[in-house]
Amino acid sequence: PRAGPRAAVWRAPRARRRLLTVSERIYFGCLAGSVSDVLDAGLEMLPAFELAAVPVLDGTDRPGEWPAVRRRLRAEGIRFVQSRGVLLFPPGEMDQCATVGLFRGFDEIYLCAEWNEEFETFPTRITSDLSDFSEATPLGLEDWMLEAGCLLALGDGAGLNFATPDHEIAERLTARFRPARGG
Repeated sequence: PRAGPRAAVWRAPRARRRLLTVSERIYFGCLAGSVSDVLDAGLEMLPAFELAAVPVLDGTDRPGEWPAVRRRLRAEGIRFVQSRGVLLFPPGEMDQCATVGLFRGFDEIYLCAEWNEEFETFPTRITSDLSDFSEATPLGLEDWMLEAGCLLALGDGAGLNFATPDHEIAERLTARFRPARGG
C-alpha cells in the first residue's frame, strides 16, 4: 500500500549571502568594496597566483603606456613588465602596490595561475561603473577566464565586481564584503 502524502514541514530560511553563478564554472557578483580593500584584507583573500595583470588603473586603459605610471612604479621599487599597455606584476609586488596607494578606484586586476609575458586582457572593461556583475558578466568573460587561466577578476568603481571559477574564493569575498546593491 502507498503511504499518504507527507505533511509539509516548514523550515526557517537560512541566512546566506546571494552568490550568483553564470554556470557551474564561475561565480560572480558586485560587492561593497574596492580592489584596494581586497588587497588590504591580505593575501589570504587571494588565490595563489603567478601573474597580476592590471589593464586599467584609475580609469585609464593601458596604464603601462603612460610614462608617469612607469616612473612612479620604478620610484617605488615595484617590479613590473608591460604587455600591450597592461601592467604585469609578480605575486610579491601586489602588497607593495597596495601599500603605496596605487589602486584608488576604477581599477581592474586579473590574477592568473601562470606567468605570461604575452598576456592578452579581456577586451571589455569590467569596472563597476560600466558593468554590474550583480546582474550578469560581460559576454565571453567566463570562457576567457578559463582559457587565460584567470583565478580572479576584479573591477571597481561604484562597487567591486568579481568573477572567479573557485567557489572558496567566492565564499571568502562574499563573507568579507557585503553585496553592493540590494542583495
